[in-house]
Amino acid sequence: MSVGLGPKQQKAALEGVMPWLTPQGLAVEALVKLDRPLLAWMQDPEFHTFDSAAHYTEYRDEPGGLSHLERKIAKLPPRPQWEMERVWTPDEETDEAYDAAYANGCVTIGGRRLHPRDLDAYTTIAYELADLADQDEEFDPNDVERDADLVCGDLDAGLSWAAAGVCVLQQSLPYPFRDVLPYGEINNRPAHRLVYAYASLLQLKAPRRAAAWFTAMVYFSPMDNMGARFHASGGPTDGLPFSG
Repeated sequence: MSVGLGPKQQKAALEGVMPWLTPQGLAVEALVKLDRPLLAWMQDPEFHTFDSAAHYTEYRDEPGGLSHLERKIAKLPPRPQWEMERVWTPDEETDEAYDAAYANGCVTIGGRRLHPRDLDAYTTIAYELADLADQDEEFDPNDVERDADLVCGDLDAGLSWAAAGVCVLQQSLPYPFRDVLPYGEINNRPAHRLVYAYASLLQLKAPRRAAAWFTAMVYFSPMDNMGARFHASGGPTDGLPFSG
């Protein structure tokens, strides 16, 4: 898509797009073990089109008004909505047949057994390894003087697992993805949780790089159920300069 485009044109063309993550290390192993990408499909545009302008109209009178980021997204034309296949981690609500099928699809990645298409599994392992202090019910933000104090585990290991999951997700969505992946569709939520986990862990190491991921989340889901806008460039409370 970059053929014939100058640097500024390329930057504009990719504005708000989820960055492409080059597979490395654990992500390469996950992709080698991936039996197939998760299915993802555009829903019928006649009934499933997201109108950003109409959505943000409801919030224009909020205190402070729309942020710079939200004003830019509000100018986008109506966009198609997508839905993804979901692979559930077995729980008390899944039946024996599903549990058996899940187990049959499991592979070993990084010394752990998981279904390679289970995005929530990557998210869970990433948070488990990073062991962030704010995951503890007794966490007191007043005790944190710097971001490094939030990490009780291995941040790099957690990031590697989150990155592996993102690389799996990338196989399922077109690049650059400019449409909407609504959080309201329950099957899409593992993708939201995964991207948010990756951005949150990355933020502890490289805030500016992480801001691009949070920004992309608001673009592909303006309703922003995860609160990514508060960490995105040009968002309501973020101090990073907006790149648009």
